[in-house]
Amino acid sequence: MKKLICFLILTLGILGCSSDEDKIVDAFEKMDTNTTQSLTDISFINKNQGIICGSIGFLAKTNDGGKTWNKLDVGTTQTFMSAFMLNEQNFYTARLDLFATSNSGTAFKKNENLSSGSSIFAIKFYNPAQGLLLRGNSILKSTDSGNNWTEKYNNESFSSLKNLQITSDLVSYASGGATYDNTDAGEIVKTTDGGQSWTKILNSNSNILSISFISDNIGYYINAKNELYKTINGSNSWTKISNLTGSPLSVCFINENTGYLSTYDGQILETTNAGLDWKIVYNKTTQPIVKIIAKDNVVFAIGDNGLFLKKKLKTSS
Repeated sequence: MKKLICFLILTLGILGCSSDEDKIVDAFEKMDTNTTQSLTDISFINKNQGIICGSIGFLAKTNDGGKTWNKLDVGTTQTFMSAFMLNEQNFYTARLDLFATSNSGTAFKKNENLSSGSSIFAIKFYNPAQGLLLRGNSILKSTDSGNNWTEKYNNESFSSLKNLQITSDLVSYASGGATYDNTDAGEIVKTTDGGQSWTKILNSNSNILSISFISDNIGYYINAKNELYKTINGSNSWTKISNLTGSPLSVCFINENTGYLSTYDGQILETTNAGLDWKIVYNKTTQPIVKIIAKDNVVFAIGDNGLFLKKKLKTSS
C-alpha cells in the first residue's frame, strides 16, 4: 500500500508539473488571421470588436475577439500604418491617403480633401466629430468626422510623430523621433484643449518608440536606448524606471503596476511592480511584435506574418 501511494504521488507530481516554457506558451493565445501580411496597427472598441491593418492594403475586422477575421476590400494596395475603430459602423485606415467606412467595411471612401503626402502614422477620435491625425511631423485635427483636417502643430524638425494617445476629452499625447547614423532624438507633445493647441513637453536624447498613459497624469515611455521612463504629473517631469532588454518596440500599461512590452525579437514581457522587473510571458516567435494594446481586460498584440496574440487578464471578484 505504501508503495502504491508513493507511486501515485510521484505520478501526479509529474503530471502536475510544467516547465517555464509551458507557462509562457499558456500566457498568450495565438489566433489565425488568415494572412501572411505584416500587421502594423490594431484598434478595438471592446473585447470582441476590432480591426487590424497591414501591408499591401490589408484590413480585417473581428466580432469575436480575434477567433475569426473578415478581410475587407479598401480598394488600394497601400501598406497601411494606422487604423482606428470608432464604433461598429465607422472606422478608418490610412497610409498616404485616408480611407473611411460608415457601413462596417462594406465600402470605403478615400478622403479627397486630404492630399497625399507623407505617411499617416496614427488616427484617433475623441468622439464621432472630433479626431486627430499624425502625418510626418504634423498633427492635424478634424471637427467634422474626418472630412476636413487642419494642421494644429508642426515640429519643423527631422523627426516624425508616430504615437498618439487620447487620455480624456481634453488631454492627448503624441510622440516620436528618429534614429539613424549618429542621430538619436525624440520628443513628446501634449494638448489640454482637445487638440486645438500643442506644447512640446519633452526633448529626448533618444527616439521615443512608444508611450502608454493610464490617466491624464500617469504615463510611461520607452526609447531607442532601451530605457523605460515614468511620469506622475502629466509629463512635467520623468523618472527613469529601468533598463530593458530584447529591443522593445511597444509598451502598454494596464494600471500603475502591471504592464507589457513587445520586442523586435518576438517576445512579450510583463511587469507587476511598475516596470522595475520584467519576465517573459511569450517567446514562441522570432518575428517582431510591433504593437501591444489592452481593452476591457484583454491584451492584444500584432506582428509580422499575420501574427495576432491575445491574453485575457484575471479580474478581481
